[in-house]
Amino acid sequence: SGYSQVPEFVIRKGESEQKLRVRDYSIDNQFSYRNGKIVYASYRPDARWGYRDYSDLRILDATNGKQQTLTNFTKYFSPDISEDGKKVIAVNVPPQGTSSLHLLDTRTGNVIKVIPNIDKLFYTHPKFYNDDKIIAPVRNSSGKMSLALIEIENGKTEYLTPYSFNVIGVPFILHDTIYFTNSYQKNDELFAYTLTDKKLWKLNYKNQVGIGKYQPAANNSFFAWSVFTASGYKLVKAVKTSVEFQQLNAELMDKNTSSFAVTSINNVTSNLLYSVPDDSFAVTKYPKAFRLFNFHSIEPTVDDPQYTLSLVSENILNTLQSQLAFTYDRSEKFKRIGFGGTYGAWFPFLSTGVNYTIDRRALYHGQQVFFNELEPYAGFNIPLDFSKGRSFTFLNFGSQYVYNQSDYKGKYKDTFNRSSYSYNSSFVSFTHEIQKTIQQIFPQFVQSIDFSYKTPISNYKGFQFLTDANIYLPGFLKNHSIVLNGALLRKDSLAQINFSSGFPFSRGYNSFNFYKMYKWGINYHLPLLYPDDGFGNIVYLLRVRANLFYDETHANDFYTNGNSFSAKFRSAGTEINFDTKWWNEANVSIGFRYSYLFDDDLFGASGKSRWEIILPVNIFNQ
Repeated sequence: SGYSQVPEFVIRKGESEQKLRVRDYSIDNQFSYRNGKIVYASYRPDARWGYRDYSDLRILDATNGKQQTLTNFTKYFSPDISEDGKKVIAVNVPPQGTSSLHLLDTRTGNVIKVIPNIDKLFYTHPKFYNDDKIIAPVRNSSGKMSLALIEIENGKTEYLTPYSFNVIGVPFILHDTIYFTNSYQKNDELFAYTLTDKKLWKLNYKNQVGIGKYQPAANNSFFAWSVFTASGYKLVKAVKTSVEFQQLNAELMDKNTSSFAVTSINNVTSNLLYSVPDDSFAVTKYPKAFRLFNFHSIEPTVDDPQYTLSLVSENILNTLQSQLAFTYDRSEKFKRIGFGGTYGAWFPFLSTGVNYTIDRRALYHGQQVFFNELEPYAGFNIPLDFSKGRSFTFLNFGSQYVYNQSDYKGKYKDTFNRSSYSYNSSFVSFTHEIQKTIQQIFPQFVQSIDFSYKTPISNYKGFQFLTDANIYLPGFLKNHSIVLNGALLRKDSLAQINFSSGFPFSRGYNSFNFYKMYKWGINYHLPLLYPDDGFGNIVYLLRVRANLFYDETHANDFYTNGNSFSAKFRSAGTEINFDTKWWNEANVSIGFRYSYLFDDDLFGASGKSRWEIILPVNIFNQ
C-alpha cells in the first residue's frame, strides 16, 4: 500500500512483484500466510446502524488469487491459519469488550472450539504452534503485556516473558523459535525466544536503516522485516549469518522504555489515576432530551450548484443531528437560511426544519420575477450502507412534506400578492465506488445517480423530475481522473408552480428553471504539485490540482404566446484548487474557476469570460 497505491497482496521474488489481488477494505494491515494460503480480517459496516460494524475473515489462495469468505457478520481479528490449512485461530471481540480465541473450520467457517480464557486476558495476534498450542502476545487487566504459550484443549497459559508496559508486536514462528517485536530502550527491536531451552535473544543487525523493526519473517537462510523511514516503510532482507543473536536475561524485559528526556512523565501527577479510590457510583440513564442541541463544528460543503456553510450540532446520545445553515445557489443565484434536525434512533430517519429563501427568480411574460420563500418541512429517509469487500455502496431514499409561502417583490408585488401551497418531495440516491488512495483526487471507478420528484398537494397542479448521474473513470496517469456528468430535468407545462431544482447548469452561466433541460459534461482532474510545505505551523499546502472541463446544456421552454423556446449553453474552462490543512486538523480546499462561454448568457452579463471563487468542499466532518 502507499500514497498512490491501494492495498494489495503481492508475491515478491528478488526485484519482481506478482500481484495476487487487491485486499478487501480492512482497518488492520495484519495477515497470516502458510503453505499458499493467506487469512485476514475484512471490515464491513452494518447496512442500517452507523454504530455497528463487523470484521469478517477471508482466505486468499496465493496460487490462483481466488478468495474465500469464511465468516459473515462476525467480530474476528488477527487470524492465523494452521500448517495444513484446515483450521483458523482468531481473536473474537464482541461489543461487550471481552476477548476470546476461536478455532474455526476453514471449509465451513463453523467454530470448532472456544479456548477457555482462564486469566481474563486480551489476546493479540495469535499464532499456531504445532496443532495443540497457540503463541500470542497477551495483555492483562493492568495493561501490561507478555508473550504467552496457550494450550488449545484447556486454555492453560504459560508466560514466556515477564509482564511489562512494553508493547509486543506480531510474532512469527519457525521451528522452535518465536520472532517478535518488542519496545526496548529507545527503539522497537526484534527479539527471538527459543522454546527448547527457554532463552531470550535480541537480534542485532549492523546495517540498520530507519526506525524500528516490525512484522518479522524468516526461513532457514534469510530474515525479512519492515522498518519505518522518512519516505515510508521499507522492506529489509538479511542473510541469517549477518544477524547477531545476543542472549538477554528475560527479567530485563519488564523495564520500561526510555522517557526520551520528557521529564513530565515522572511528575507526581503523571500517574494520577492510580490514586483515584475504587468507589462505586449510582448508575442512571440519560434523559432523552439531555443536551439536545450541542453545536460543535462549522462545516462548509459543496453539492454543485449549491454551496453551504453549516453550524453543526449533535446531542450527547448521538440520536439527534441538527444544523443552522446558509446556502448559495450559483445557478439560480438565490440565498437560503435554514434550520433542520434529523432524529436517527428509529429505523427511518425523521427530519423536520424550516428554510427561508431570498431572491428566487422566475420568468413571467418574458420578464424576471423575484420572490422570497418560506418553507417548513417534515419527512423521513432511510440511509443504507451495503459496503463490502473492495467497494463501498450506499443507498438513500425518502420523502418530505413541504409547506411553501411565497412573497413577491418589485413591480410584480401587487400582481401576485402572497401565495401558498404544499407539496411532496421524494428522492433516491445511489453511489458505488472502489477504494481510494491518499494522492488520488477521486477513486478510479465510481457510479452515482440521484433522482428527485416534486409535486404539489394543494392549490396548484404540476410536477418536477430531476436526475443527475456521474461516472468516474481512471485518467491517463495513475492519480488522474475522468468524470462524466449527465443530468435531465423535466417539469409540467402548466407553469402554475416553479420549484427550485439544483440542476447542474453549465458553469459560467446564469440560469433559470426551464420546462425541460438536459446536460452533459466531462471533467479531467489531475494533480499539478505536491508542495508538502507549510507556514507558521498554521497552514500546510498538501496539493495543487486542476480540472479541465466542458459543459453543454440544452434548455426548452415556451414563450407567453405559446411558441417554443430552445437554446444551448456551452462552456469550457479550468479549475485550480489548493488542498490545504489548517492547524494540522482541518482539511480545506480553496480554488478559482475560469469559464469560457461559447454561447450568449441570455439571463446574465455580457462577455465570454467568467471568473469564480470555489469555496471549501469541507472543513470538519460531521
